[in-house]
Amino acid sequence: MLIALATKCNWELHQLDVKSAFLNGDLKEEIYLVQLEGFVKQGQEHHVCRLKKALYGLKQAPRSWYEKVDSFFVEHGFHRSLNDPNLYTKYNNQGQIILISLYVDDMIITGNADDLIRGIKRLMAQIFEMKDLGSLHYCLGLEVCRDTGQTFLTQGKYARNLLEKFGMDQCRSAATPLQQNLKLNSDDGTKEIDATMYKQLVSSLIYLTTTRPDLAYFVSVLSQFMSKPLESHWIAAKSVLRYLCGTVNYGILYTDVSDVTLAGFSDSDWVGNLDDRRSITGYAFNIGSGVIVWSIKK
Repeated sequence: MLIALATKCNWELHQLDVKSAFLNGDLKEEIYLVQLEGFVKQGQEHHVCRLKKALYGLKQAPRSWYEKVDSFFVEHGFHRSLNDPNLYTKYNNQGQIILISLYVDDMIITGNADDLIRGIKRLMAQIFEMKDLGSLHYCLGLEVCRDTGQTFLTQGKYARNLLEKFGMDQCRSAATPLQQNLKLNSDDGTKEIDATMYKQLVSSLIYLTTTRPDLAYFVSVLSQFMSKPLESHWIAAKSVLRYLCGTVNYGILYTDVSDVTLAGFSDSDWVGNLDDRRSITGYAFNIGSGVIVWSIKK
């Protein structure tokens, strides 16, 4: 949603990274640690160390870090979204806005208040050890390509690595992921296959749907057979890879030509599952030119 709005409004997208984020968390509990091997003090082998800061590996570390950064934003006038607790907004006296999206230690900042953006960067650098990555280009495996009036979101590199991993990078491409009206079920007479390999493939495809809503339905169908995959399911999964081979650079395009209007679409196959007669339902929502959220569920 941030990328769609930034494209429409011609806002800059900035990316920040907090170094060793979990080490910034303040502990509220008393936690003790045995002396590390090789650093045991002679004559005090029975002593333990009391932690004053969070460490990686502690169950409290993620929560402690979030409480730290959340209190920082709130103290500096940001408002936390009620619907998404990782989204923060702030307005200045001229009505300009800054938006910050937080994902653990990665932050995306956008808005039309350049002074606020520069100010919050300086303030964060004083409190946390930060790395300013400049304009958003690559984040969480997503490639962000910006041009005048448009932004393209893709996972091309990830898709190519996926095809190479399963030996399908030189395969003949297919026009569609699966044959039309193909119905898969849990017992079609074909033999069982290696479940580990099948799970690895489907799990990799699930992450690819982050920028490929055109694959969401087919991956949803394949994921229903991960506990006991058959040869027919493996053939169907390889068919999806052949389609991916010819569409490796596909993604989501956001432009500034459309109005910022929310539009939703939904559909269902109505008791289309051959095993339990349940339906598969899907929806997609757009803001302006590009889809921002979608889901396929049985």
